[in-house]
Amino acid sequence: MSHLFINLYIYNIEKQMEETTEIRKMDAVLKFELINLLDIDDGWKSIMTRATVDCDLTKSQKYTVEHVKLIEMAGHTQRRSCSEIFLEEWGTSGKIRPNLKILRDLLYDANLIRAATCVASKISNNKSTNGLTVSNEFDKYTENLKSTLCTHNNTSINNTEHNEWFDEIKLPYQYLSEATNGFSESCLIGAGGFSKVFKSRLNLKQNNQIVAIKRLEHDFNIKDFKQYLNEICIVLKFKHDNVLPLLAISYDEQPCFIYEFMENGSLLENIACDIKSILLDWKLRIQIGTDIARGIVYLHTEFETPFIHRDIKTANILLDNKFIAKIGDFGLMRIGNHTMTSVVCGTSAYMSPEAFRGDISVKVDVFSFGIVLLELLTGLAPIDKSRTGYDLLTHINEIEWPVEKLLDKRAGNWDNSIAEKIYDLAQICCTATKSQRPVMHGQDGVLESLKNIQSEN
Repeated sequence: MSHLFINLYIYNIEKQMEETTEIRKMDAVLKFELINLLDIDDGWKSIMTRATVDCDLTKSQKYTVEHVKLIEMAGHTQRRSCSEIFLEEWGTSGKIRPNLKILRDLLYDANLIRAATCVASKISNNKSTNGLTVSNEFDKYTENLKSTLCTHNNTSINNTEHNEWFDEIKLPYQYLSEATNGFSESCLIGAGGFSKVFKSRLNLKQNNQIVAIKRLEHDFNIKDFKQYLNEICIVLKFKHDNVLPLLAISYDEQPCFIYEFMENGSLLENIACDIKSILLDWKLRIQIGTDIARGIVYLHTEFETPFIHRDIKTANILLDNKFIAKIGDFGLMRIGNHTMTSVVCGTSAYMSPEAFRGDISVKVDVFSFGIVLLELLTGLAPIDKSRTGYDLLTHINEIEWPVEKLLDKRAGNWDNSIAEKIYDLAQICCTATKSQRPVMHGQDGVLESLKNIQSEN
């Protein structure tokens, strides 16, 4: 991290820009650095959802959820960085165009510290270019990290209890490397935005078993470290049949999680039939949906404050050898209901309208679960740039087909009455206004509704 700041500082001694410089006129080096930083965890979304009309903070937001989806679609179609496309659009539209000061301030507001300091170091006569302000911002962020990690039990990353937890389950990175032949491609079974997953066999607590090793891939920084330890602290507490258990961790070199290996892969792969010739029949799909709902109810109700997953999607639902569904990937987990966040995260096809504004509650998981139900019913991909409606919900609402025509025929002969009730439940979960969505738990909740529908079979 310090090397990045030093390199940027040296470059900026040679070439500085005014804070009034429009972002469309920023130099190529800054643009390249910024695009790479905003691509991490889709940081560009946090800026896009903060941009206001005519760069006036008293005016309304310039972009809607649909605009975000259009940028993503353009990224897929043009095979370009979404960050690059967004900066071009934002920088060339409107009566008043954004400059480096506006960009820098939005980046700091979104807690995108690396990107903010990158821009700040380019601005001449700016207090941050002497290195002092940048350093103070980073130190402040580091201190805030220690106080915010695992706040649900009032502990910090230096807490003795956490150290004991980590000591009990930590493994040397070298051991993991040897077990995967140096993390070779032959052991690779999956990849995400900033991690790769490898299959291996490890000896854990005198038990030789097949595991999945999730390794963080890109440059490791404070934000990643916060997310890494956050996931550890949270997952260690979970004990439920429909939540993926954490077996071990490694953090002496490249951070890694070690989970149980799920023999039947992700629900996304199974619905698409990417990994096997046997398709999930409709009865099993309903059971899987019920399993997922049970897991979400556990997260929302088992602890004093709700755990909000924020990234419920079929790619994060794993199936064991008996096709029991388990929720995984807790890197975006949020603790506490009805909170606001400055960083917009998630997968857009599954994100509720308020999630794009940073408004986080249990209802964002309800919305995402509704999309999962639609995938189970239709067999369609959550995102497909070739069809009418880029994301699944928009596609279904635009084509206006009857439920019977939407059903995935590969799943067998559906009971149309049951399918229609599940479809109606999915649509209620995906209601745009969060107050009109149900909760997952309780007699009138989504889980009970699913169980009642399932009992009709």
